[in-house]
Amino acid sequence: MSFNNSLEHIGNQLFRYRGFVPVLFAIVAFSIQIIDSSERTHFGSIEEVAYFLVVLGHLIRALTVGHRSMHTSGRNRSHQVAEVLNTKGMYSIVRHPLYLANILIWVGWTTLLSISWLIVAATIVFVVYYLFIMYAEEQFLRRKFGEEYERWHRRTPRLIPNPFLYAASRNDFSWRIVFKNEYPGWTASLTIALCIYSLLINKIYPFSEFYRSYVEGWLVFGGGIAIFGLTFRYLKHRTKLFHEMD
Repeated sequence: MSFNNSLEHIGNQLFRYRGFVPVLFAIVAFSIQIIDSSERTHFGSIEEVAYFLVVLGHLIRALTVGHRSMHTSGRNRSHQVAEVLNTKGMYSIVRHPLYLANILIWVGWTTLLSISWLIVAATIVFVVYYLFIMYAEEQFLRRKFGEEYERWHRRTPRLIPNPFLYAASRNDFSWRIVFKNEYPGWTASLTIALCIYSLLINKIYPFSEFYRSYVEGWLVFGGGIAIFGLTFRYLKHRTKLFHEMD
């Protein structure tokens, strides 16, 4: 197997299991936060940076998914799928807007943990991780679309957007498509926020009355997250609300 074929094989394997690596990283990051001996006495500008990155990531995903063409990889896990080549909207300024968004989201949540070396590690891990997947996806698209892909590839940056290249999408924006596809990510982010604040508050106020006073609020917030996720899962799989978009 050639070097390029090996890279593509690794990328395809990571694509297939791309939902598990971030979860594994989150478990490791939470474990590090638990055993980390440094104290955090207040939430400052680092929190604002973290939320900016997370919100920006989810916004990029919404703008991308809301205009996306049907029959592309989307949430397909087993293999690459593309009957059309997306080159407009977000895809006109960056070749992999969804992977860029995922990097921003995960680095943002890691930033909230306020461990400097872990933020650097998260940036490196997720950039390298998604670069493998991008390479495999690009090889698939190159074989599938030939010169059409090559023209788009030459003018469009891989991961750093160039807004001056923007070309409007051919598809109308649909919030229904966004909710159908993005509710799992929103649910995951809300759950991560709950976990991070639980860890940080517990570290600042261990076993105190102040800490215990948060428990009721956390239970309500956690219940709200569960209701949100389960409601949209029910609407997606048990009703016809989203069927016309399949």
